[in-house]
Amino acid sequence: MSELKNILLPSEETLWKFLERSLLSDGDRHDALVCFGRRVSRTAFVEQVHLWGRVIKGMGLKEGDELLLFGPSLPEFIYIMLAANMTGVTANIPNLMVSPEALETMVGGCRAAFVFGGLEKGIRKVLAREQFEHVVLIPVLPSMCFHRHKYLTKKAAIRRFGSYDGPLEAPAVAGKTTYIFCSSGTSGKGGAAHQIGMSDEAMIAMFRNALAFNLNGEPFREGTSSYCPLPPFVCTGFFVLVLAPLQRGMTVYLDPRLSIRRLIRNILTIRPQVILTPGPVWVQLFDHIDRLIRKGKRPDLSFFRFPVMGGEGCTPQALQHINEVMEACGSPVALTSGYGLSETFSVSTVDYTPGCFDKNYSRAAVDVGYPFPGVTVGVFDPDGNELGYGERGEIRIKTDSMTTGYINDPEYTQAKLKDGWLLTEDCGELDERGKLFVYGRMSQHLLAPGGEKVYLFDIANLLREDPAVKNALVCQLETKNGPLVAHLVLEDDIPDTEEDVLCRVDARVSAFLPAGLRLEGYRTERGQLRSNLVGKTDRIYYSNLLTGYRTIRNGTCSPVDFCEK
Repeated sequence: MSELKNILLPSEETLWKFLERSLLSDGDRHDALVCFGRRVSRTAFVEQVHLWGRVIKGMGLKEGDELLLFGPSLPEFIYIMLAANMTGVTANIPNLMVSPEALETMVGGCRAAFVFGGLEKGIRKVLAREQFEHVVLIPVLPSMCFHRHKYLTKKAAIRRFGSYDGPLEAPAVAGKTTYIFCSSGTSGKGGAAHQIGMSDEAMIAMFRNALAFNLNGEPFREGTSSYCPLPPFVCTGFFVLVLAPLQRGMTVYLDPRLSIRRLIRNILTIRPQVILTPGPVWVQLFDHIDRLIRKGKRPDLSFFRFPVMGGEGCTPQALQHINEVMEACGSPVALTSGYGLSETFSVSTVDYTPGCFDKNYSRAAVDVGYPFPGVTVGVFDPDGNELGYGERGEIRIKTDSMTTGYINDPEYTQAKLKDGWLLTEDCGELDERGKLFVYGRMSQHLLAPGGEKVYLFDIANLLREDPAVKNALVCQLETKNGPLVAHLVLEDDIPDTEEDVLCRVDARVSAFLPAGLRLEGYRTERGQLRSNLVGKTDRIYYSNLLTGYRTIRNGTCSPVDFCEK
């Protein structure tokens, strides 16, 4: 435990100063980054952060100014992000899935923008605003080049501003918002992204929490590697896959080309010890591994040390299958289920026990483990009363790594941060051992005509109880009357016809729902539900899918569409 004392108090330094000490102490024994075959030593990493710090200062940005940073996880993104922190400039990092219209409200007072790989095409109206004194376009691939009026290329920005020779480093300021992150698209009404302020001391507190956690099996181990396919606005992934590994002497592999095929190939080729991705991606990875095994090609998964499912879970049945295959393929650990939020910068709970594959798969929700060191978790009723074990309610979090608040939204900040607790708006329960089970967003509910509240995830869980149903998503369509529909993924080999399955599950759901509520349509598919940019189930896509449904009336299955006339 003596190592914990080596971390300075949060108010004493910036995030960059904290990381720089760790990077330089490595002595270049281990590369910092690998991206598209380029290997970056730790010394070169520090030099690049200082170079981009000179560019930022050369542009005339001062302490307290903001810059817009819009792109995927690439070396230059990380350099600029940390250079902003070093110089006292606040980096505004929006969710890449927001619309250009939403982005217009998020750029605040940004004076400069750094945009990657053609992403400027979708936000040209935003970048044309007079507030942007400089816009720098940075290629995703080395072969990319840009010829855009008004914009600077990466090389031109370095050539023009990189010779700045004044002071670079700004002191830490307690309570100051040094980064503006975004929710990953699941917070708030309608899945809108909220901007979240984060301070140096809160982020460094998360490192302290991770250091204490690392004493259990040392998942973050010097000389090992992590693989980051997630965009940087996903705070939990960015901390677990980039920042914590860099601080612990690991090598971070970056590849922003988001496709499940490439991700599977990279995991099996790079063989990273640490990887975090949402449940739907893990399910697809192990579907691929199942196919390899059927062909007699059992992959070696002994390289795993901390494989994490976060952002969105999977069904307990899918997780049980994944862990059985992981154990059979030589993994020393089961798939770790975790729960975290952007508002707390990273992990809140984690189910990590090296060598233990005996998990609880009996509930409708996946076990996401015990509170992370430095984190307190409670479950509360709508009146703010803490509930006992086995009682479902709203999950609330208390930790030193808490957000400074929601940007330009004091009312929402006041509503979500109460008495030191973050009100997550997630529904969950704690079992008698203190482990957390997360069911879904409390906002995903309907009120029956009689006033009863019905959660959509409860309906989906009921549908999954049928042996023919592999997965299910229940949502309201974005039409005038908002009909309630279900999207079902059926097992590959079922003895019944699809019509028989739909009639059977409809009878079960009809008996469950209060009077006046019913599922108006069912849509079936094989394989997996569609995922969005960050690997979560694409609820927006499904809530706007209006055709291809079938409805059940008096035991008869008929086609139905919901296009508005």
